[in-house]
Amino acid sequence: MGEDLQVNGGAGGVEANYEDMLSYAVVLDEAGDSLRDKSMKLGGLVFDGDIAQATVLCPGEVAGVLGAIEEAATGGGGALWVSTEVEVVSDFLRLSVSTLRTTDEMLAQAEELAWTAAGWGAGALLPVAAMGLVGLAATNPALAMLLYDNKDELLSELQETLYDNPWMLEALSRMAPGMVQSSLFSLATILPGGPLLLAALSGGNWPSGDYQSSVAGLLTIANRFGHLEDIGDFEVDKAGSQPTTVDPDHMVRTIFKQQYELGTQEGQVQIIESGDPPSYIVQIPGTQDWATTRGDNPVDLTSNLQMMTGRSAIIQQLVADAMKEAHIPPDAPVMLTGHSQGGITAMSMAADPDFRRQFNVTSVVTGGSPIGRIDVPDDISVLSLEHTQDAVPMLDGVDNPDRPNWTTVRRELSDSEGTSDGQRGPGAAHSTQNYATTGDQIDRSDDAGLDQWRRDNEHFFSGNGTKTQYQISPKDT
Repeated sequence: MGEDLQVNGGAGGVEANYEDMLSYAVVLDEAGDSLRDKSMKLGGLVFDGDIAQATVLCPGEVAGVLGAIEEAATGGGGALWVSTEVEVVSDFLRLSVSTLRTTDEMLAQAEELAWTAAGWGAGALLPVAAMGLVGLAATNPALAMLLYDNKDELLSELQETLYDNPWMLEALSRMAPGMVQSSLFSLATILPGGPLLLAALSGGNWPSGDYQSSVAGLLTIANRFGHLEDIGDFEVDKAGSQPTTVDPDHMVRTIFKQQYELGTQEGQVQIIESGDPPSYIVQIPGTQDWATTRGDNPVDLTSNLQMMTGRSAIIQQLVADAMKEAHIPPDAPVMLTGHSQGGITAMSMAADPDFRRQFNVTSVVTGGSPIGRIDVPDDISVLSLEHTQDAVPMLDGVDNPDRPNWTTVRRELSDSEGTSDGQRGPGAAHSTQNYATTGDQIDRSDDAGLDQWRRDNEHFFSGNGTKTQYQISPKDT
């Protein structure tokens, strides 16, 4: 089952195979040491007192025995020779893994550099193309009116084209940091000192080929004009509690069904407690406010960009406050889950050593989240769901890493799944309902890596539990 799923990383991933190779190298190395030790012991028999006495009585027979001992100890197929061969194989395995890992890293760096260069090239042409279109519209009013009258149809066709050709979405997302910088620097050239001014406004982050510096520069420029500021004074209060079921046969589906319900409530965090001793699932919603200025709900665009730069955001502390309000014991297992921005928040918190000193985070589950650049410890299990036609998880411009503790599951959606209100497009591919459907396929999959994930996390799904919502709201002033 789950034949539509593409599973990367985790227990069956390439990096896990590398780790297996290194484990075999250790076993071979130890075997080589053992054989060498046995060779030395065999060689020592030559000086054994009993054998010396026997030589006097039976010199011919003893000579034959000593020859056999020497052959077994140091001969062509002896212990010493075999120990050397075994250790050579061990060293070769280690060298192979090191070479493969270095090659993987170099190829990834080269690919990112190529996308960045392509973005800078495309960005330089965007202002020219835009001015060309404006000029064409100015000289041909009939064409401009035709385009305006058919704008909805053209937008609809664009969305369907992107949905049917996900590679376009991926190319645009990977080129985006370079495109934004290049197009703005191109526009800045028409002003005296414009490029230098733009670099200064970015806080020295621009120009840059580094993803996080690119986003940081954009955030710094917006901050200077009062936008995308991670500010505000908020508090967290218990909003309600009720029994729930965390079905051990439908683990991932249950997570995203709960995420969907959570997303219908403004500014809430949900914590599910189940089992004895208890385990806790902490659920964080996706983006709910797309304004560029901070309002009453910090689950917003500002938090998104703040965390994409690698910085901490206010929302992370508010989720931690909800966990403290829930009195989660410091040693109790915690799973952090989130859709879209919620996944970014969950991974950012799991990557924070100060947060991990307060809570025992053992697992993270995300859906439709751009988290490939967030590094978490190897002892935290990560399960990431992505849809081929969903642009959001592509926004970090990299694939999720292939690591034994990190499993990424991708699925290509059908046309009906990608259609919302009669329109097929990437937006529908991002819905929590579709991620719940993918979760159902994961629950039924016989993939060895996913089966391992289920066994590692089954203690979070013990049947009956209690879910409690915590409301984030501005403090009264």
